[in-house]
Amino acid sequence: MLDRGKVFLKKLTDARNKVAKITLPFFVDGTNILTHSKSRVVLEAMKLAVNSQKRFHVFVSESSPDKSGIEMYNCLKALAIPCTLILDSAVGYIMERVDMVMVGAECVVESGGIINKIGSCTMAICAKEFKKPFYVLTESYKFSRMYPLNQKDLPNNFKYNGNNSNDDNLLHAHPSVDYTHPSYISLLFTDLGILMPSAVSDELIKLYL
Repeated sequence: MLDRGKVFLKKLTDARNKVAKITLPFFVDGTNILTHSKSRVVLEAMKLAVNSQKRFHVFVSESSPDKSGIEMYNCLKALAIPCTLILDSAVGYIMERVDMVMVGAECVVESGGIINKIGSCTMAICAKEFKKPFYVLTESYKFSRMYPLNQKDLPNNFKYNGNNSNDDNLLHAHPSVDYTHPSYISLLFTDLGILMPSAVSDELIKLYL
């Protein structure tokens, strides 16, 4: 079991490194990037970019309610990457200043949409309105044969943490994730290559054959 665990861990690390490498050309000097929450693959891509002498600035949303964006901000500061922490409610205000949005994903569904930290959908809609590319960096093991059409289609055990999923009345609970429709996603950077959202279903067929 330990040996299998080591093999799996190596595959995860290799996948993350592949994503970082194919994202590198998109880090143009002087670029302003907006990101949401904390994503290990996004952090790895930014780490590789700064180690490759790329110059860029990152705006990080706080990502309530768990403030995971603050953790991402601290990680970027530790890497000496210029960054600014912003309120979640300031996404619309800052969008005109950024060149692209770069987020991770907790799950990539069959339609090419993503399930990610709450607020990702809002950020994607805002990016679309401002005509800014919305990029998703993710490993292919997160591809799933789910096909949600809207937020209601997400299972409660996906949307709510802890005891919230067992509440009789979820109207007062805060969802931890949301669904972003593929029409708001520009490209997915994966260890399988750079994909359009429409290509995810084909890759899933290959993975499950």
